[in-house]
Amino acid sequence: MTPLETLLKENKIVAIGETGLDRSHNDTYDRQLEVFEQHILLSEQYRKPLIIHCVKATSDVLRLHKKHQPSQTWIIHGFNGNADEIRQLTGHDICLSVGEAIFYQNRKITKTISSIPLDYLFLETDVSEKTIQQVYEKASELLNMPLNQLKDSVFANFTRLKLSPRKTENNAPDYASATMALINLDEVTGSSW
Repeated sequence: MTPLETLLKENKIVAIGETGLDRSHNDTYDRQLEVFEQHILLSEQYRKPLIIHCVKATSDVLRLHKKHQPSQTWIIHGFNGNADEIRQLTGHDICLSVGEAIFYQNRKITKTISSIPLDYLFLETDVSEKTIQQVYEKASELLNMPLNQLKDSVFANFTRLKLSPRKTENNAPDYASATMALINLDEVTGSSW
């Protein structure tokens, strides 16, 4: 049994991730596919959402989603895609998490965030120096939506997935309660791309 499976059996994590596919590392792409499919199976077996890193690999993520027909939610993290990718991914019940890219006008997501259905939207900081509050404020501005309405919508998405974040004093979901529980799969599986 792998360390990841041990933690899953002990119910110590809320989601599996970050896992996925990155075509900017084509030399390891076959191995990425292999590990990603293992994580898909673990996600289903242990009934945990899957947090996905996807760079230039949307078609493969969609192909694998069709192949496995998962019952667990998939969330593309750090999403920065176009409106067509949003339609395709959300059309397959794949959620999208948006972060620091919304602060840069030259990024696609600044123009396409409004195409993401609210019940598929998550917000994140990842490795950004921006706070989650700043991300919410910028997303609220780009969506032309009241900040509290956006916070309530994203919080409802967490609740629906049973990720159970707690709210902070400024009423934003506290991502630390969910993201700190996520496993860095490179460390746990010993895989390296």
